[in-house]
Amino acid sequence: MKGYIGVTTREWFMYLSNNESLKEVNFWRKNTNNFKVLAHGEPFFFLVKNEKRVKGERAVLGKATYERYEVLTVDEAWDNYRNSNGVEDKRSFVKKMNEMFDTDTYTGKIGCIILKDFQVFDNPVYLSNINVKFDNGTMSGRQITDSEVTAILEYGFSTVDDVIRKLNKVESVGFTEDDEGFPEGKLILKQHLVRERNTEVIKLAKERFMQRHDKLFCEVCGFDFKAHYGDIGEGYIEGHHTKPISEMAENEQTKVEDIALVCANCHRMLHRKRPWLSITEIKRLLVSNLVK
Repeated sequence: MKGYIGVTTREWFMYLSNNESLKEVNFWRKNTNNFKVLAHGEPFFFLVKNEKRVKGERAVLGKATYERYEVLTVDEAWDNYRNSNGVEDKRSFVKKMNEMFDTDTYTGKIGCIILKDFQVFDNPVYLSNINVKFDNGTMSGRQITDSEVTAILEYGFSTVDDVIRKLNKVESVGFTEDDEGFPEGKLILKQHLVRERNTEVIKLAKERFMQRHDKLFCEVCGFDFKAHYGDIGEGYIEGHHTKPISEMAENEQTKVEDIALVCANCHRMLHRKRPWLSITEIKRLLVSNLVK
């Protein structure tokens, strides 16, 4: 089974990921040549562009299944697929077509790769982590092999624990004051570090948060480092592990949902006492003291 990695905008991907009721989606393109890369039912992956001024490797954030290929006029594409084109209304769609063709009134035809079963990955897939080569300068996309398809699917839908084991970066994990109370050398400490302190866990949580909100901010007080500090604060937030390892069963898996993204101040306050305060409790304290 072959696959295809298509490059798309974050705006298009985010719009569709927030509209789960759509049965089909239109991955439209300027090229109207027949799309013979995939057969019906083969996977199409979305390599999503970074936000403006954000450098670094782009990630594959989801997939769909190839259904068919059509060449349509702009009006036909909107009439047939409407919001499945990845935009709110026809005016926005026409604007994007005009931008793509660098004209004020494009009325010609576009290529429409029709996909179904749109899915957002549990984990962002950085192709360099799974040895899938994809040139950063590639504008549209490329076909991939069966083994590359398997690697992307396994990584995208893996549990956080599986991802960490594959990355094998335990040596980069550091100690923080959160580790107090866990005896040196005990298995519980090793599990705690491997499963929760690896920086990749925070990376996964940040990607999921960005998918939902388009920016990073404290889940307690709403502080946005970029808004307050400019470029130096872009992409910065701290990860708080809401479930201490001492409360987890031996074989229980860490989930991205167990990580809250918070600012440094709120993170300190969450760990101010033991047992740790919950996100709800620290929010309540913050609000009650602000209104005094």
